[in-house]
Amino acid sequence: MPIMEAWEQRAKRFIAGGATHDSWATANPLVFERADGAYKWDAEGRKYTDFWMGHGALIVGHNHPAVTRAVTAQLHKGTHLSGNHTLLVQWAEKITQLILSAEQVRFCASGTEATLLAMRLARAYTHRANIVRVDGHFHGWHDEALSGVFEGWPTGAHPEAASHLHVVPPYDLEAMETALASRETAAVIVEPGGGSSGTLPYDPGYLRRLRDITRQYGTLLIFDEVMSGFRYAPGGVQQLSGVIPDITTLSKVLCGGLSGAAVAGGQAIMACFEAGHTDKVLHTGTFNGNPLSAAAGLATLALVSDGTIQKTLDRNTALFVDAVNDKANQVGIDVHLFHQSSIFHILIGAKKAGIDIAPSEDAVWIAQKNGAIYSELKVFLAQQGIDMHKSHGWLSTSHTHAVLEAAAEKFQCAFNQLLNQNRATGLAS
Repeated sequence: MPIMEAWEQRAKRFIAGGATHDSWATANPLVFERADGAYKWDAEGRKYTDFWMGHGALIVGHNHPAVTRAVTAQLHKGTHLSGNHTLLVQWAEKITQLILSAEQVRFCASGTEATLLAMRLARAYTHRANIVRVDGHFHGWHDEALSGVFEGWPTGAHPEAASHLHVVPPYDLEAMETALASRETAAVIVEPGGGSSGTLPYDPGYLRRLRDITRQYGTLLIFDEVMSGFRYAPGGVQQLSGVIPDITTLSKVLCGGLSGAAVAGGQAIMACFEAGHTDKVLHTGTFNGNPLSAAAGLATLALVSDGTIQKTLDRNTALFVDAVNDKANQVGIDVHLFHQSSIFHILIGAKKAGIDIAPSEDAVWIAQKNGAIYSELKVFLAQQGIDMHKSHGWLSTSHTHAVLEAAAEKFQCAFNQLLNQNRATGLAS
């Protein structure tokens, strides 16, 4: 039996669902052994260009020397100190220097935990029960974050949670104002850089009006910058837009490829974490502020704090998108890419459907409608030596021009395979 097939079978036997993240679950899930720079290798030694980049966490690539040195040094000092430590204090200080809304920080273990904690904090501070979220925006996998993501209520979620959640259409300020008019909403939570990792547009005008409306009704505004924080700009979308939320959630780039997250906000709100506070928010967590994550995070934030990396990656992503779109035109297939910041997105069948090649609600819709074909393309890309999410990918500083030129050629080969497999479905452009 081939090595990879044996690993795949072991994974399916011992890991529930065959993978520990739904986006990794395929008919034949890849099993990786190591990574370096822009690449990773599977259990059989096959090399892949990596556009997952730790789901966006690895903005400086795998095994960046500064990050590796910092984590290695901390390994010799301890992996769990069960209390405040010097790196934790420095990490919190660095966040407050970069993120405009952050006067104080509270660490947790994942982006999902951060949005859950932010909602709890908002309810404690406002003494209100309801949360409003925007359709198409993603905030993790807990019950409240999944409201409106799927048809009906998520399987296994507590049914009563739905009574305190309201989902409004993206960019519909009238619907938002109607939802807040009762003055029973603790917070509105949004991905300010555009929902679904930037599939929806980044719209500073919308954010400014949303800030005005939430203030009018005494509702807190939560920016979920798990994805956009430190990637769109050193200070995230709030730096770009000038719109300052009440609470910010952070993860991914924050931790330099290790696990962790944070909730940040003004002192008056964050005071709800203080012992003896009238509205004390209970918050524990064995791995909150782990020293290894702090080491990796501090090293990464030092590299990205002047904004040079973000600007370079934005330019490189634009060039890559143009190159892949040229390859698609050469093949004659209705597949197109667009990007926001250093995240690129794939649209399959957009031309036939009359959809603009740009962030939009239609871009979210077509990825759902053509999900099976997206999954096919993901398999063909893997066969050519590219591993990524089926509809989008992240760039890092390790994706040099040479890496991206070679990747564009691999996309072209995968497009040829996809077109040959789907000629009857009208994928030809």
